[in-house]
Amino acid sequence: MPPFSAKNRRENNWIDGDFPASARNGLLHVINEAIEKDYLVGWSVAAKELRRIARATPQEYSNSSVESTKKARLDVESHLKQLSWDKVYDFCERFHSHLAQDITHCYNDDEYTVTKVQAQSFIAEEVQRLFEEEGLGYEFRDGVVQRRGKRHTIAQTSKAEKALGDQKLNSARMHFSKALRYFHDRKKTDNENTVKEAVCAVEAAAKELFPDAKAKTLGDFVGWATNSEHSLFPKAIGQTFSGLYAFRNSGYGIAHGAASGGIVTAELSEYILGTAASQIVFLADLARGDEEPPF
Repeated sequence: MPPFSAKNRRENNWIDGDFPASARNGLLHVINEAIEKDYLVGWSVAAKELRRIARATPQEYSNSSVESTKKARLDVESHLKQLSWDKVYDFCERFHSHLAQDITHCYNDDEYTVTKVQAQSFIAEEVQRLFEEEGLGYEFRDGVVQRRGKRHTIAQTSKAEKALGDQKLNSARMHFSKALRYFHDRKKTDNENTVKEAVCAVEAAAKELFPDAKAKTLGDFVGWATNSEHSLFPKAIGQTFSGLYAFRNSGYGIAHGAASGGIVTAELSEYILGTAASQIVFLADLARGDEEPPF
C-alpha cells in the first residue's frame, strides 16, 4: 500500500532525472535496517559496491573490527552523497540483485538462515516505498528501476498484460512487452519505438483475435470491423484505431523515412501506449463475446 503522502501527490510533481539528498538519506536508513535485520552482511558489502560503482580504489574492510565497520559506514555515506543520480539508481538494483545473499547466523548455539529471497523481498518493498515517499519518477519493479507512468497508464497496461496472457496472442504479447521495455527504460526512454511496438501490438491482437478478417494491416481490420456486414464497432470508434495506425506510419522517427506526422514527445508516447493498451483490452472483450458458449 503506497504511503499517504504518495497517494495524495499530484502526478506532475514526480521527480525525474534526480535522486535528491533526502532520498539518499532515506536509502541509508534502508541499508541500516537491512543490516539490523540480518538481511545484509554489514556495511562493508555496501561500501565495496558503492566504491565499485564510483570507480574508486578498492578497499578491504573487516566486519569483526569496530573501526573498520565505522570506516565502511562513512564510505557508504560519502559515496551516496557524491554519486550522480543515475548511479544511485544503479546501486539500488545491485543492492537487490547482488548484495542480498543467503546468510547463516548463530544465536545461543543455534543456527538460522536468512535467505536471499527474504532479503530481496525486504529490499524491494522498502526501496519502492522510499521512491513513493520521495515522489521519484521511477518505480522499483522485479528488481529493476523503471520509469513510472501515470496511474491511468499503469492501470491500463496491467489490464492489457492480463488480456495478452491468452496463448493465441503470442505475437501481440511480444510487441507489447517491447513497448513496455522501451517506455520504462530509465537510462534512455525510446519514445519512437514505444509507439511503434504499442501499435504493432494492437495490430497483431486484431489479427490473432479475429482471423476471419484476413487483415494484413490494422487498417484492413478496421475496414472489416466497421462494415455493414460485421459492425463489430461504430466507424467513429474505428477512427481511433486508424488514428494511431496513421501516426505510427507518419510520426517522425517511427517508421523508416517517416517525418511528416510530427515529433514523438514523452507525453505523446505515454498517451499512445495507454490508448493501445485500452484497445487491446477492448478487442479481447469483443472476441470473448463472439465465442460460442462452452455447452
